Amino acid sequence: MIEEYVRTVTAHGVPYTYRVLRQSDPATEMLGEPSAEPVIALGGVLEGLYDWAYLEGGVLPRASLVTVDLPGLDPAAFQDGDGLDLLCEGLASIVEDLGATRVNLYGYSLGAAVALQYTQGHPERVARLLLGGVPGDVTEEIGTHLRTAVGCARAGDADGFAALMADGLLCLDESHHVHRRELTRRYLRRFMRNAAQVPRKVDLLATALITRHRPLYGGLSGVPTLFFSGDHDHLNPPERQLAFAATIEGSRFVTFPDCDHMLPLQRPEVVTSLVASFLLDEPAAHASG
Repeated sequence: MIEEYVRTVTAHGVPYTYRVLRQSDPATEMLGEPSAEPVIALGGVLEGLYDWAYLEGGVLPRASLVTVDLPGLDPAAFQDGDGLDLLCEGLASIVEDLGATRVNLYGYSLGAAVALQYTQGHPERVARLLLGGVPGDVTEEIGTHLRTAVGCARAGDADGFAALMADGLLCLDESHHVHRRELTRRYLRRFMRNAAQVPRKVDLLATALITRHRPLYGGLSGVPTLFFSGDHDHLNPPERQLAFAATIEGSRFVTFPDCDHMLPLQRPEVVTSLVASFLLDEPAAHASG
């Protein structure tokens, strides 16, 4: 039987809501067998509690799956124009509230930045770390594009926001084959129209723009870490992610062909397989690199 609950914790007065799914197995509990460390999934700026159904089969019943609503932050609360520290403190509050000695972290895009920085500060609390689409510096072109999208959403132009976000997240270079490009583009436009109506998501996009002006710093040891990327990720090019992965002791890096920054939508089975094979030590069924 799948059990589900939602809780909210606070850090510096900012609420962080998280959802836990776990499979209750009375027979296992009676035997006193330890369960695997929970898997915490942290997504991009517009992913929330209920956007992770494709992971459930890969995680349950081996471990609990924890999903998170990262909040948009008031820029006035940032230290030196950066909100990443505050997002990491929110994750720390969630880990404490879970009561888990250690957790497995999966972070993608902005979620990868939060997961990495949290692990660098608390390596003893992280069993394994899986990072995809790790963000780098925001170029002026991308920054302008995303600021325009935020402006559309705040002005009530949901269609304009949806078009800008979908086109900005995808590799539209026709010289590169991208798996399910048009299908992903149509899905993103529908998704973004709805997201434009959710102030938290628009605020988090603005938070990410400010946060990413301070580059991530490398360096981590003692935590098994795997990086992955679509080979046509124009937002966070694979070669830059590979160079960053080289700063993490013992880390591995894998790319997936014919995918861009929207790899989790284009090939969700890849992410599920990596979670199962890397975070939970099960044989990989779909991963290739």
